[in-house]
Amino acid sequence: MKNHTVGNDTVAKIAALARFLEETHHISLARAISVSEGKIDRILRGEHKPSRIIVSRIASYFCFSPTILYDDELQLPSFDNLQLDEDLISIQRHDEQNEMERLKHKHFFGRNWRVLGYRTRIRLMFSILLITIPLVLYIAYCGSRIVSEKVDTLRKYREGSVETEIYDIYSPTQVLYHDQLATTSKENNPDAYYVDVTVGTSLEKIKNISSASSSYETRLQLYFKFDKDDFRKMFRHYARNVLADQIIDDYYAVNENETRAKGIDYNAWLQEHQEYFDQWVDANDRRYYPGETPSNVLTDKETMFDIGNGEFVADSYGTLKELEEVQYRDEHGDLRTMCYQKVKFNARFEKTFDSVRYPLESVQFKMYILPIMDANYCRYRPDRSETSSGERISGFSPYFAVTNGYRPIRETGGIKNFSLRVNYYKDMNNDPAITFEHAMRTQLEIIVRANRAGLSLFLQAFINLFSVVIWIIIAFYSQSYTGEDSIGMLGTGLFGAISSMLVGISMVSDAGIFSIITMINIFTLAVIMIMTYQSIAAKRAAVRKDKVLIAYNGIKLRILFYVLTLCTITMFGILPAISYMWSF
Repeated sequence: MKNHTVGNDTVAKIAALARFLEETHHISLARAISVSEGKIDRILRGEHKPSRIIVSRIASYFCFSPTILYDDELQLPSFDNLQLDEDLISIQRHDEQNEMERLKHKHFFGRNWRVLGYRTRIRLMFSILLITIPLVLYIAYCGSRIVSEKVDTLRKYREGSVETEIYDIYSPTQVLYHDQLATTSKENNPDAYYVDVTVGTSLEKIKNISSASSSYETRLQLYFKFDKDDFRKMFRHYARNVLADQIIDDYYAVNENETRAKGIDYNAWLQEHQEYFDQWVDANDRRYYPGETPSNVLTDKETMFDIGNGEFVADSYGTLKELEEVQYRDEHGDLRTMCYQKVKFNARFEKTFDSVRYPLESVQFKMYILPIMDANYCRYRPDRSETSSGERISGFSPYFAVTNGYRPIRETGGIKNFSLRVNYYKDMNNDPAITFEHAMRTQLEIIVRANRAGLSLFLQAFINLFSVVIWIIIAFYSQSYTGEDSIGMLGTGLFGAISSMLVGISMVSDAGIFSIITMINIFTLAVIMIMTYQSIAAKRAAVRKDKVLIAYNGIKLRILFYVLTLCTITMFGILPAISYMWSF
């Protein structure tokens, strides 16, 4: 057996086969056996000996034994008698043509830019900027809205620890009446007769948070703590100033033999009937305790507090602890009585969500409880006391729940999921001629902060829209790099966008109109409109066989492909990541 070693004749035979392929079939030997051009060049120049694998590949390609290449005594078969795979050669030749086309398109911009005239170049740049600048500005606006709303939300959350705010509902100045309110306080005015009512709440449930309605329902308990002697002192003033007509009516109702005269002077009547007035105050003061509110069941109750941004659910009101009195001695050793009252009811509140990025963002459920008496008679103080274990007495009940896929946020960074505070505001509906304190209203504000426990609704719309945009980007790529007509793909994209918009609309009542889903919807429709216009323009150029117009649209399509790809990454990746409240 002869030793199969590579000699000069082996290299000469390989060179002859390489020339035959190039001259006859127009493909290189390197492409034929799938090795690099550099390696074949080094072999042909004698700088590198072909390996046994290379020799075997060459012999197999030409369908003869490798021995013919190794043995110097054997000649190559006649080229006319070589058995070549014509299908394989055709594929490889076409592949080389594709490679030539690739190299041709590698300098696509430079080649087509030279095709365009000066005016056409100016028109092209202006047209691209006309599309790109509004798109970038829109995305920047959406991003600024998200960032500003997120900063504003965190600011509102941190301000939830403020116990008392004083503001005018018709003025942005929140400290407008601080000095005036302070002058009426008992610290500065010993003769002040208003009663301080410590108020707290035990929130049991937030439910019926439907996107189809503008309200939600809560089940909660309120408890009130106040000094009975202070309340009696206040109630005498309240009865004298507010309930005068009622007292007179009750007096004449009891004394049926007397006829009530028209135009009674109350002060004169009071001097004459002081004893009856005192008896009426003693007999009726409990009807005006802070926790009294009537229902269809408890019709004899007075309305002493109301829902500021909603209404009571019919027949849900009940008194859990109508009254508990505890006697104690004050700092002067005087015996006094502290009253405790607890009520339970359902209420329907109007939605006051702060978030516009729902449901990626946290939301605030705000509930307002208003005493009927103004600040001259009754002033709430939020109960911030804690148990021996450090838990807040006022807050969530042990079995608290938020339905419809929400959960309270995690408390972090000083931001709490439950906040209880008191606000004061000037009621401009009152007569401006009356004293300041009569125009001040007290407002108990209960705030619960929650996140959606599941993002299925958002993800459904998000994934649908993302799929639509990716479909349009694919159409852009197909139109830009292969010259295919992509107009037929736009119908599918438009249908997907419309279906996603319908899903997004179901969240509008919870989110506010300009939510992140709405932002993405607008972006998706803009992309579809841009693609539709460019596809029609490119098709028109191809039909007219206008090479300048084809080059014009080719450059424009490729630039817009990159622009829209970057914008899509921003809209569907960066903006949702910015909006999400990671720490909650």
